[in-house]
Amino acid sequence: MEHGTTERSWTIRPLTEADIEAYLDIYLNSYPAYKSLDEECRQHYRDKHRLELREDRQVQTVGLFAGGTLLATMKLIRFSMNFFGKMQPACGLMALEVHPLHKKKGVALEMVRYFEDYARRIGALLTLLLPFQIGFYRRMGYGFAGKLYEYHLPTAALPKVDAAVREHLRLMQPEDFDAALACHSRFAAKNHGMVEKFEEEVRAARGDIQVRRIGYYDGEQLRGYVAYRFESASDSNYTQNRLSVEELVYEDGAVLRALLGALRLQEDLAQTVILRTGEEDFHHLLDDPQDISKNYIDYGFLQTNVSAIGTMFKLVDGEMFVEKTAYRSFPAGTLTAAFRYRDEMADCDKCLRIAFDGGRWAVAASTAEVTVICRQGDLASLLMGSADLGALVRLGAVSVHAENAGSGRNTEQADAVRMLTQMLYCSQKPWLNADY
Repeated sequence: MEHGTTERSWTIRPLTEADIEAYLDIYLNSYPAYKSLDEECRQHYRDKHRLELREDRQVQTVGLFAGGTLLATMKLIRFSMNFFGKMQPACGLMALEVHPLHKKKGVALEMVRYFEDYARRIGALLTLLLPFQIGFYRRMGYGFAGKLYEYHLPTAALPKVDAAVREHLRLMQPEDFDAALACHSRFAAKNHGMVEKFEEEVRAARGDIQVRRIGYYDGEQLRGYVAYRFESASDSNYTQNRLSVEELVYEDGAVLRALLGALRLQEDLAQTVILRTGEEDFHHLLDDPQDISKNYIDYGFLQTNVSAIGTMFKLVDGEMFVEKTAYRSFPAGTLTAAFRYRDEMADCDKCLRIAFDGGRWAVAASTAEVTVICRQGDLASLLMGSADLGALVRLGAVSVHAENAGSGRNTEQADAVRMLTQMLYCSQKPWLNADY
């Protein structure tokens, strides 16, 4: 792929083993944490990257060149993602890195353009990324997936497990890893917004011997597991520890409660536990969800967790997204809505018209009864169900106009907002905690 102007000529192509040393120069200077930069460190990442180039099929590593000089690299991931109950293709951006002496030249923007074109070519419905700077990607038209909620609780605050449930719990061994992987795939297939693990992530998890897993079994069928590690909670007292939970995978609420109960059994070894979930209502599961900070927020609010924005996403093509998710169920009612937004990368105004009828949606050509004016990123959040239209209108982030409103304009607009909000409501906000 050639990119030329009167001032520069760039080429973006997949990297080969011949590019490894140039790749390492960029990678080791872009992500310096935990890297000693000695020859042993360089050899480790040289071997890792060579393995990825030779074996990975879901991930493609590409670089941007000026002449023969490598200026930037990134990894493009072919995800299998749950869209309203059906696994479909999505594309992830990972490890976007620019040479330390070639920043501020528009290189990163050009790489994102290539990423989005690649996603379009492979038929992805969404592009996904983890932002190093949220504002940078907001300006490119990216919106937010669901938030992640981190709880740091006394281990004793978790639900208790009774003797009957204990019979289903087993301490998993390394040879059980493939069963855990299959269980995760079933979990992803049941939860909107989840993705299946990709090769690099699987390889890292399989080799991490510090992670322990407890599984919930029905006979020989693994129905859920919790993956966690012990961490020291004190510099001077080795008996003070916490559990850091990396995965909670469960088929239903009963399995989840059992796994939490298994963690509670470890309270003699670890006084606190860190849990991460995308479930907004997780605090209702606990008798006392107040976290260990004991933080108090005026007036009368006790801190339960901290929340974070992670994955951002963008529709590859709005009309294709609606067509490929035509199976999504909606409330009864008939409404045609126009979503007007500015395509930030193309620098032009666009409009997506959607007709809701018979509990389904479809791309519409007819005149809309209601028009939504929003940012490009908010459109993705609205259609994926990670944002509530009524809330965005109340906050002034989005405006809605009922067409042909007469003297009762305000009432008609309020009714239009209410109906479209109900149409777009999704009972499960999309969230994922993939390591990419």
